[in-house]
Amino acid sequence: MQLSNFITRVIFTTAFISTFLAFSISIIFQYKNFQNDKVHIREEFTQLKKEQIKREVLSVYNLIEQKEELLINSVKAKLKERVGQANNLAMNIYNENKDTKTQEEIELLIARAINNINYENDKTYFFINSNKGRAILFNKKIELDSYKDVWKLKDENNNFIVQLQAKIALENKEGFLANTFVKPNSQDTKQYSKISFVELFEPYNWHIGMGEYLDDIRNYAKNEMLELISSVKFSGDNYLFVNTIDAQTLVFEGRKIEIPATHPYKNIFQQQLEVAQNPEGGFFSYKFKKINTTKEYDKISFVKKYEKYNWIIGCGVYLDEVEKELIRKEAIFKETIYQQLIYMSIMFVLIIIGLYLTSKKIFKFIDININHLISSFEKASKENKKIDTQNLTYKEFVSLANNLNITLENKNETEIKLQDYIQIINENIIISSTNKDGFILDVSEAFCKISAYTKEELIGKTHKLVRHPDTPTKFYEDMWKKLLDGNIWKGEIHNQDKNGREYWVYAIIKPIFRKEELVGFTAIRTNITDKKHIEHLSITDELTQLYNRRFFNIKIVEEINRAKRENNHFSFLIMDIDYFKQYNDTYGHQKGDLALERVANLLKKKSSRGSDFAFRLGGEEFGIITTLDKEKAIEFANLIKNEIENLQIEHKKSEISKYLTISIGIVSKEGVDISDSDTLYKEADDCLYEAKRSGRNSIFIL
Repeated sequence: MQLSNFITRVIFTTAFISTFLAFSISIIFQYKNFQNDKVHIREEFTQLKKEQIKREVLSVYNLIEQKEELLINSVKAKLKERVGQANNLAMNIYNENKDTKTQEEIELLIARAINNINYENDKTYFFINSNKGRAILFNKKIELDSYKDVWKLKDENNNFIVQLQAKIALENKEGFLANTFVKPNSQDTKQYSKISFVELFEPYNWHIGMGEYLDDIRNYAKNEMLELISSVKFSGDNYLFVNTIDAQTLVFEGRKIEIPATHPYKNIFQQQLEVAQNPEGGFFSYKFKKINTTKEYDKISFVKKYEKYNWIIGCGVYLDEVEKELIRKEAIFKETIYQQLIYMSIMFVLIIIGLYLTSKKIFKFIDININHLISSFEKASKENKKIDTQNLTYKEFVSLANNLNITLENKNETEIKLQDYIQIINENIIISSTNKDGFILDVSEAFCKISAYTKEELIGKTHKLVRHPDTPTKFYEDMWKKLLDGNIWKGEIHNQDKNGREYWVYAIIKPIFRKEELVGFTAIRTNITDKKHIEHLSITDELTQLYNRRFFNIKIVEEINRAKRENNHFSFLIMDIDYFKQYNDTYGHQKGDLALERVANLLKKKSSRGSDFAFRLGGEEFGIITTLDKEKAIEFANLIKNEIENLQIEHKKSEISKYLTISIGIVSKEGVDISDSDTLYKEADDCLYEAKRSGRNSIFIL
């Protein structure tokens, strides 16, 4: 396929897909918005209905409260008026008879007159008590023929009824009080809530009163309210309902129940009762059938308890009304989308036609430019000539041609530089490549130079050719293990060239994989021989060529840590040549230096293991660090002591032998038992002191 044709198709396809996606995304976006709106509408409509039913319940609640308040006020007015009339009657009887009759006769006249007052269709009655607690007219019975003491009479709330009445009469002349009391002529002793009004009758220090039982006055009001509640109608299937807290149904499915019955749905009533415990009322959800149906629907109701009547007042809404509203809105949405699809389809066809014609025109221009560019590039690549940009129309193609011309110019320069870099690397970087078995495939000139081998001598061989004989076999075993595990190895390697000269390199060896299979290794090395020589000088005693005190201070800490880490033995031998000052004084310092060298050579020879280190600690004092346990450390020390004496270095001034001897102090411990290097050194020094104190040419171990 031609590039110009491909570009045209890409332009047309991209435009087509973009237009289609734009229309599709628009529809999808509107649909998602509608789905989100559905959730919002459902929540909003549900909340609206909840607020509506709550408002209806609170309206009924407030109406009952107002009715209750009016009822109580009318009762209070009636009681006050009647007690006032009774008090006036008593005062008239008193005034008419006070000069002609005795007090007992007047009291009886008053009691009879007030007791005989009756009101049609009214259960109220008068009572008279003295303000000291004697009953005069009690429960519609005159008690003047005996002394009936009611001073300590209590209601069911443990309030002293008569004492409170007397207090109101004496302090305020008159007043209302609320208490509980049995009903006259009642067959039980149950007390009922009651409102009373009392007024002082001063001539005999009495109070006259009348009370009204709240349940009597409320019964008519309750019935009236239930009639009103059952008459309230809503649109749809919603209605008010009323139940008592003891599960008696008063208004059910919007109808007043003439003879209250137990609520037919125990679980639903229990939900109502639990929610009604909240003083503010509350909502609850359940399933319930609609009026005149058997199918149950989701429903939410709001209930609130009216404490004075022990009523639970509620109103509910069926949630299928929400779904009906959503279905209506969804139908409108679908119609809108359908209209949009028609308009968008027409626009889509027109846009596609326009895109097709435009892309064909673009194709013609692009094809001319690409063909010219291709022919020019083929000529330039074969003949190394620049591309002619005169016949190119588009700036992008001109820019591309100019860049290609620059690339052609830089090509030769880059190739020359690359060859120079390769030569520099070959001459100065020590590089070798091997197969997976370690046989050398290629080496740099720098490798040949440092090893003194030719390339032909190295290829096909292994690196054992340059391995230094002093390097432990374990060193290479560890290296190979890491490399064969697929890891890069880095470290210092001690080598030896063809002529036997040693040299050191720092090497980085990397495994080479092809399709996850190990095929060989490539190593890059740096010559560090001079660095290692300087390091050796810095840690070596110049006279004896043993490690010096500076290196000892570093090494003893390292080896203690190693012993702790690997749970090994650690032994430290500190040695001092016996009577060496006298030796120098007798034979001179030159002979003394020769004696030190011979002792050092023996120590170096005896500490040739990889884990042994011999040091000159200062003057005629030497030290050895080893991993031998206690018994072997003693054997090792005795061997050294005896062989030094067997050197038969003459020492005329020695008090213990005619030859040069040494004293040795030893500390041998498990790694975990060592606290620190300073403590260990002091312990060894103390042992050396004990060895000298015990006669020298001896060993003392801790």
